[in-house]
Amino acid sequence: MGEATLWTLFITFLKIGAVMFGGGQAMIPILRYEVVVRNQWLSEEEFLDLVAIAESTPGPIAVNAATYIGYKTCGPIGSLIATIAVILPAFLTILAIAMALQRFYQNYIVRSVLNGIRAAVIGLFAAALLTVVRGIYKGLQPISAATTTVIAIAVFISITIFDVDPIILIIASAIAGLVLGLLGVWNL
Repeated sequence: MGEATLWTLFITFLKIGAVMFGGGQAMIPILRYEVVVRNQWLSEEEFLDLVAIAESTPGPIAVNAATYIGYKTCGPIGSLIATIAVILPAFLTILAIAMALQRFYQNYIVRSVLNGIRAAVIGLFAAALLTVVRGIYKGLQPISAATTTVIAIAVFISITIFDVDPIILIIASAIAGLVLGLLGVWNL
């Protein structure tokens, strides 16, 4: 694993925060590249575990990931530095936008830039989905893969068709996972 300093941690998460368009899921490919490929602070398996944990705990995934990786690499001060770095670009950007929005929102150039960013966000979401799916299914036995697929489809349908509260679905999925684990369905 790669060595981290407070400076590299700050710069890395500042960079991640500066290009984090589209929310948490869209930043997964960027985060993966920086912490797994470039800096080697996490293995691929650790990264996938981090995504699962960061997605299922309160708070934005970027903040949760920065806090965890900062702590893992540089302790409590690293946690604080990485978290500040990842939120600083969004804070400054939203502050500037809030101050100028009324004046420039209908501007053709501003609208064109926003439309281009929206297109990039779709690609980032697709890449994030593929990264997570590949990681989750990697090495699963057929029964575990089938069970995972059934739970994923049930959650997808529950949200998109029946508008079920995602928090209830996370809790229900955790309980189902525990029960299936006790029954020996998961090949761990």
